Order: sequence, then C-alpha cells, then structure tokens
Amino acid sequence: MAESHRQRWFETFLRASLTRPGRVLLAFTLLALGGALLAGRLEFRGSFVELLPDEAREVKDLARVAQKSGGDGYLVVRAQGLPPEQLRAFAGTLARQLETLPEVRYVEHHFDVGFFEERGLWLLPIEKLRELRKEAEARLRYEKQKALAVDLLDEQDAPPDFEALVKKYSPEAPMREYLSSRDGTEMYLMVKPDGTAADLVFAQKLVDDVRREAEQLARGTPGVKLDYGGAFQARLEEDAVMRTDLTRAGVLSALMAVGIILLATRRLWALAVVGVPVVFGVAFTFAFAELAIGHLNIVTGFLVAILIGLGLEYGIHLAMRYWEERRELPVSEALSAAVRGTFSGALTSGLTNAAAFFVLVFAQFTAFQQFGLLAGVGVLLAVLSAYALGPALLVLAERLRPGRQAAREHAPEPSTPAFVPSGKSWPTAGVASILVAVLSLAAWSLYVSPRVGFETDMRKLKGDSPTVRLDEHIIQETGTSLNPAILLVKDLEEARVVREVIQEVKQRHGADSAIKMSASLNDLLPQDVPAHAEQISALRASLDKLPEDVRADSRVVTVTKMLESQPHGPGQVPLEVRRRFEALDGKGLFLLLLPSVSNHDTRELAAWSSQVGEVIDGAQARGVDLAVLDSNLIAARIFSMVRADGPFILWSAAAVVFLALLVSLRSFKRACLVAGPLFLGMLCLAGGMYLFDVKLNFINAVVLPNLLAIAVDNSVHLFHRYEEEGPGSLGHVVRHTGLAAVVATLSNAAGYGALLISHHAGLRSIGQIALLGVMCTFLGTTVFFPALLALLERQKGRKGGGVEVGAGRVQSLEIGAPPGEVAVEPGERKSA
Repeated sequence: MAESHRQRWFETFLRASLTRPGRVLLAFTLLALGGALLAGRLEFRGSFVELLPDEAREVKDLARVAQKSGGDGYLVVRAQGLPPEQLRAFAGTLARQLETLPEVRYVEHHFDVGFFEERGLWLLPIEKLRELRKEAEARLRYEKQKALAVDLLDEQDAPPDFEALVKKYSPEAPMREYLSSRDGTEMYLMVKPDGTAADLVFAQKLVDDVRREAEQLARGTPGVKLDYGGAFQARLEEDAVMRTDLTRAGVLSALMAVGIILLATRRLWALAVVGVPVVFGVAFTFAFAELAIGHLNIVTGFLVAILIGLGLEYGIHLAMRYWEERRELPVSEALSAAVRGTFSGALTSGLTNAAAFFVLVFAQFTAFQQFGLLAGVGVLLAVLSAYALGPALLVLAERLRPGRQAAREHAPEPSTPAFVPSGKSWPTAGVASILVAVLSLAAWSLYVSPRVGFETDMRKLKGDSPTVRLDEHIIQETGTSLNPAILLVKDLEEARVVREVIQEVKQRHGADSAIKMSASLNDLLPQDVPAHAEQISALRASLDKLPEDVRADSRVVTVTKMLESQPHGPGQVPLEVRRRFEALDGKGLFLLLLPSVSNHDTRELAAWSSQVGEVIDGAQARGVDLAVLDSNLIAARIFSMVRADGPFILWSAAAVVFLALLVSLRSFKRACLVAGPLFLGMLCLAGGMYLFDVKLNFINAVVLPNLLAIAVDNSVHLFHRYEEEGPGSLGHVVRHTGLAAVVATLSNAAGYGALLISHHAGLRSIGQIALLGVMCTFLGTTVFFPALLALLERQKGRKGGGVEVGAGRVQSLEIGAPPGEVAVEPGERKSA
C-alpha cells in the first residue's frame, strides 16, 4: 500500500512537471522570494564569543563584567610626526574632544605621577621603610660625626648619602607620565569605549566618530600623522576581511562551477537546470537559519560554498542522466528514467550527508552545533529543490530548445536491457596497479598520520594586518598588554584576598607561571597605615635634628616633602588612574591581570586559562564570587572544546555515514563495499596534509564531516547505477555516472578552492584542507571503487558460477550470492 501510494505521488508529480512546468517554477520562485526576504534579515557575528554556548562561564562572566566596565580592550589612536612637546599638547586636546563622544567612557594618555612620587613612602612595603629608616639614621650619625671630627672618618665606610637613599627607596610611580614610545616620538591615546568589540554596530560607530574627530583636529595641525589599533579596530578589520573574502570566494566558486558545468554538458540551459535549484535551496536554508538561530558566525559563514557544492551534485547527476536517456527516449520517458534512476542514489546520499552533519549538533562547541544543524537541513533542502524543480526546468528547456536527436517513438520493451555488455573487460594489470597504488598511499598515510599537527599559533589563522603590527609595536614600546584580564570584585577587601590568591598561584607554578603581574586600587593606597606612620614620624624626627645647612640641601628637601605627605584614600587617587579600577555604576572594583605568555600560542593560552581558573577557584574557596572578562580565556576555551570535539565528530560522522548506508542498502556487505573506499580516501587525506604541511585548526576542523558527505555522493551514485545496469556494465557506468561524479567533484573543489584567494588565513586553511580532502576522497570513491568492482567481477568470473558464457559478464556481484544467480535487469532493481 505504501509503495503504491509513493508510486501514485511520483507519477502525479512527474505529470505536473511535464504539463505545467511554468506553474511549478512560479510556485517555487514565490517560496524562494519569501525565503530570501527572511534570509536578508540574517546578521553576521564574527566575535569568538558567538562560538561558545550561552551557559559557558566565560560568556556569563563577559556579560556580567562588561555591564560594569563597559567592555574590554581599547581603541588606540597613535599620533606621530611632531616634536614630543607638540605631540603631548596635541594628544591632550584630542583626548578632551574624544571624551565628549557618547560612545567614549574616558581616554588615557597622561597620568599625574607627581601625586604618587610625593606619597611614595606610604606605598613602600613596611620592611623597606624600616630599612630606609635604619640607613637614614646611620647617615645622620655619620653627618654629625663628620661635623665634629672630619679627619677621623673614612669616606669609603660612609653610609649611602641622601641622594642615594632617595634613588634606592623612592618607589616607582605605578605608571609612566605619558603613554608614549620610549623616545617620545609617538603618543598613544587609549580610548576606553562604553561598549564591547563584539557589538559590530557599536564598534563601527565608535571608530567612525573617533576617526572623524581625530582627523578634523589633525587637519589643523600640520605634520601630525594618525593611525589606529586596539581591539575595536582589529575586530572591524577582521570582520571586513572575512566578509570580503567570503564574497569573493562565493563569486569565484560560482564562476568556476558555471565553467565546469558548461564544459561538461555543452548546454547553456544546464546552468538554469542545475543552478536555479541550488539558489533556491540556499535561500530556503538561510531562511531557516534566520528562524532557528538568527545570525551567522565565522564557522557558519562559509556555508554558501558548501551548499553550492553539494547542491550542484544532485542537479548534475539528474541533468546528465536525463540527457543520456534523451538520446533514445522521448521527453516524458527520459525524464521518468532519469528521476527514477538517480533519485534513490540522491536520497541515500542526501540522508547520509545530513546525518553526518547532524552529528555536529551533539558537539560541545556551539559553532559546530549551529553548522551541523544548518548544513544538515541545507543538504535535505538541496535534494528536495533539485528533484522538485529540476524536472520542470528540464521540460522548459526542451520546449525552448528541443533535443537535437530524435527519440524513439516507443519505449523499449521491458525485457530489453538499456545496456548491452560489449564483452570487453578492464585489463587486470591496470586494475591491480590502481588498487596497489591507492592502498600503498593509504598505508603510508596511516604511518604519517600521528605527525599531522594541530595549529597552535593564532597569528597563522588571523594573518598579518596593519592593526596587528601596530598593536604589537605599542605593547613593545609601553611594556604592557592592551587587553589585560579584568577581574570583578565587590570591594577593596575582596581585591586584597584575590591579590593574595594570585601570589599563591604564581609561587606554586614558579618559572612556569603564566601570570606576569596584577594591578588593583589597593596597589595605589597605603597599607598598614599605623606602622607606616610610626616609621615616617621617626624619620621626620631624625631629619629635624640635622643642621640647618644640611636640611637646605635639595636632596634632603625632597625627602622632607615625602615625609610631610599624609596617607590618602581611594577618593584622593587621581581620576585618570582611579577610573580604570572602578565600576561604571560605582558598585564594584576591578583587578587587572597581565599574562607573561603569548596570547597567540594555544599551548600557552591553555596554561594561562588553567592558572586563571586556579585563581577563580581559590577566590571562591575564600568566599569571593570572582568574575573574569578576558578574550584570551574565551580563545582558550574554544581551543579546548574543538580538541575535545574533533575525534568525536570525525568518528561519529563516519559511524553515522556507515549506518545510513547500511539502512539504505539493506546489506552489511554492500554497505562495507560502498563505505570502504570512502574511508580509504579519508585516510589518504592524512598523508596529503602531512605532505603539504597543512594543519588542523579550530576553523577548518568542521570541514572533515563535510568531506565525508562530499565523498559518499560519488560512491553511492556509482553503486546505484552499477546495480541498475548490472555487472558487466562497469565501463558504461564510469563513462556516464563517473563523468557526472567528476563534474560534481570539480564543482565542490571549485567551491572550496575559491577560499584559497582569501586574505584571512583561517578561511584559507579551510580551502587547503578541503581541496586536499576532495582530491583524496575522489581517489577512493571514483578511482579505487570502480577498480575494486572490476576486481570482484573478475574473481566471480573465475569461479565460473556467475559468468555468462561468451559475454564475459558476471551475473551477480552480491558477495556470497549463490553461483548462477541471474543478474537483475535494468530498472528492475533500484536499491533504496
């Protein structure tokens, strides 16, 4: 009953495509326009934060701390081209103008270091203050003795004079007076925004407004040169590069696919027959993306190239089979034969592809989850679009330009096979050479596979850019990070507790510590005030005993001013210093944590993440609910999730592909026969990656299940056609379905190969691994697989049970089939 229902539906659909192709096309066009309108609302979010699940601690902390701090990182304006004094004056004027912008919280460029120099003794550790008192009193005794008996004192045994004491014990100011290069020829203005770099709309408005104000002031200051860096400029630059790269790659892949289709079919209408369903399928997929997710990220952003490549395959197989059948059959019968002959393979392939992609939904990494969902749905929509719209387009093509060769008026008799074996067979030496060569390559690939590495240097993924170079230059000149980790606590007491935990973590790891230093408002305030007051009072009393002429010495005057200063509280700390540690709403304080390791190396980032985690756990153990905002922690979390998901994704996708083939083919032996060459090709990929020094990374790892999806299409279509035509038809199958597989593979290669022109190194790595994968899996499924079928035929023939006398044709390829089993006739066995 179910079979009869499907048959009636199939015939009704074909009848509609034959009699009313225009209406079918109109209906799908209206649906696609609706889908395109929905897809047009999609936004692209290039932030790494979008790649993590919402419940991740890093994401929650980011939202919590960003609300208090206004975001992480700075927009940096570099001014140069003027003498140092003029540059400072220019920077001061520009800072005041920029602080009037609504997007700017404050601008750092100058600090009141005199405040801390005058109060330096209050900021000294009490142990050093005691040492200072001891050495000062020794100098006082020396000065008195010297005044009484000059000749009896040896200058070599004299205690340090007051100038030496000032140099030795005067604490350094917690920052330099100006944010500038060492030689003063460059000034840096650190613009602290009231928003995050992940918000592209805010980031773009901030950069535009700052540029406008800065360049307007620069026009009135001849000689000054400006450029921009920091997290916000880098974020916009990377987003622009990725958008440009994806657009260029999409256009180039489409042009190459057009050329490939035209060369293979020599029919202009083939572009519409194959391409229009792909366009509609992509529109439907991104409409679904808008409804299900609402945005794209840096991983799902290149789905267009994947969906174009996979979608073209279904249309290519349908169209090329139709034109093959059209040489002998009228339109209606050729269309029926083409759809019947390819739909089972396309459906098996589509379900297998979708299953491989849907495995990603179970990954930890949110980007993989979203990619798997959209790719899986997109593949199914591509199959439906190709077979719902393709027949109508073929009929319209026939009406506009009928087939040149006259079709037979009547269909062939059911018992007449479409293919008659010629009796020729593939040379045994050729078959053996192909099998041995591919198996040897696979064995070598297995040997070198442990040497295929994972890219740990983030700079090789982001690539070089003016902003990256400027940021590295500023860090080198100022000696500090532009994006320190921000730790949120409630008050000064919690800040003190966290500071102690940080010191314990540093001591625990010793030379392997990934933490360079920390800074908080506590560092700028006197600690243990009574003890300091006692030592300072004693020092002051000692200086009062000096002779008048000695007290008039400039060095003693400097010390006297420091002794006369009073302890200060948080409110007295200069605003330009204090505000970096205070929350926007006045409720909460920040500690700044600087790494001692590179933020480009994933191994060092893992150590940093682990040690910051120790700080968080240690603080929580002491009752401090610590939240951390740090882009390095987010990057480290992404790498750890990708590493954890990678093996799961690959093995699960492989298992799902095999199970899908098993269900579809309803035979374990046949599933192994089809899947074996596929997995052999994937194994060869390891050798190709080793040979061309291509490494996995968190961006290109998502391509691996897609390679399984691409490769399984070829083997499934070849096997279905081979089953349809029967053993002995291998040459015919390879010439026709094999040609379609070659065209489809080249289309996929074009889609991915276009990414090789990308400026963004991460996108370029996708093109590299995908192109290698397409070639290696093609070797397994379209070169090795037919050779394997030929060998199995040869072995069956030698047994004599399945050979048709005089024809050299094996009657059955079913492994373990009884001798003499008759081959099924074309069209009788379609296989699910």
